[in-house]
Amino acid sequence: MIHVIEIGIHTQFIGEILDIKVDEDHLGDNNLPDIEKVKPFIYVPDRNAYYGVGEYLAKAFSVGKEIKK
Repeated sequence: MIHVIEIGIHTQFIGEILDIKVDEDHLGDNNLPDIEKVKPFIYVPDRNAYYGVGEYLAKAFSVGKEIKK
Protein backbone atom coordinates (compact mmCIF):
# COMPACT_ATOMS: atom_id res chain seq x y z
CA MET A 1 0.00 0.00 0.00
CA ILE A 2 1.45 3.32 -1.08
CA HIS A 3 -1.45 5.73 -0.39
CA VAL A 4 -4.93 5.70 1.13
CA ILE A 5 -7.06 8.64 0.00
CA GLU A 6 -10.46 9.49 1.47
CA ILE A 7 -12.80 10.75 -1.27
CA GLY A 8 -16.13 11.70 0.28
CA ILE A 9 -17.72 8.43 1.44
CA HIS A 10 -15.24 6.36 -0.60
CA THR A 11 -11.67 5.30 0.07
CA GLN A 12 -9.16 4.98 -2.76
CA PHE A 13 -6.28 2.57 -2.19
CA ILE A 14 -3.12 2.98 -4.27
CA GLY A 15 -0.60 0.18 -4.16
CA GLU A 16 2.29 -1.43 -5.95
CA ILE A 17 2.08 -4.91 -7.49
CA LEU A 18 5.09 -6.87 -6.26
CA ASP A 19 4.23 -10.35 -7.56
CA ILE A 20 1.57 -12.17 -9.57
CA LYS A 21 0.45 -15.78 -9.66
CA VAL A 22 -1.15 -17.57 -12.62
CA ASP A 23 -2.12 -21.16 -13.36
CA GLU A 24 0.25 -22.79 -15.84
CA ASP A 25 -2.59 -23.37 -18.31
CA HIS A 26 -2.91 -19.56 -18.63
CA LEU A 27 0.71 -19.06 -19.72
CA GLY A 28 1.73 -18.38 -23.29
CA ASP A 29 4.68 -19.75 -25.25
CA ASN A 30 6.96 -17.17 -23.56
CA ASN A 31 6.01 -18.43 -20.06
CA LEU A 32 4.16 -15.17 -19.31
CA PRO A 33 0.40 -14.76 -18.70
CA ASP A 34 -1.48 -14.83 -22.03
CA ILE A 35 -4.29 -12.24 -22.12
CA GLU A 36 -6.36 -14.43 -24.45
CA LYS A 37 -6.17 -17.31 -21.95
CA VAL A 38 -6.66 -15.19 -18.81
CA LYS A 39 -9.67 -13.35 -20.33
CA PRO A 40 -9.66 -10.35 -17.94
CA PHE A 41 -12.77 -8.26 -17.41
CA ILE A 42 -13.64 -4.80 -16.10
CA TYR A 43 -16.53 -3.50 -14.00
CA VAL A 44 -18.37 -0.39 -15.22
CA PRO A 45 -20.06 1.17 -12.18
CA ASP A 46 -22.46 3.53 -13.97
CA ARG A 47 -23.90 0.56 -15.91
CA ASN A 48 -23.55 -1.92 -13.05
CA ALA A 49 -22.09 -4.35 -15.57
CA TYR A 50 -18.97 -6.32 -16.45
CA TYR A 51 -17.24 -6.20 -19.85
CA GLY A 52 -14.56 -8.44 -21.34
CA VAL A 53 -11.33 -6.99 -22.64
CA GLY A 54 -11.48 -6.70 -26.43
CA GLU A 55 -9.68 -8.40 -29.26
CA TYR A 56 -6.07 -7.89 -30.39
CA LEU A 57 -5.80 -4.76 -32.56
CA ALA A 58 -2.14 -4.13 -33.41
CA LYS A 59 1.40 -4.28 -32.07
CA ALA A 60 2.11 -1.35 -29.75
CA PHE A 61 4.41 1.46 -30.87
CA SER A 62 4.56 0.25 -34.46
CA VAL A 63 1.08 0.59 -35.91
CA GLY A 64 0.84 3.67 -38.14
CA LYS A 65 4.59 4.22 -38.45
CA GLU A 66 4.57 3.48 -42.15
CA ILE A 67 2.64 6.19 -43.95
CA LYS A 68 1.94 5.47 -47.59
CA LYS A 69 1.81 8.47 -49.89
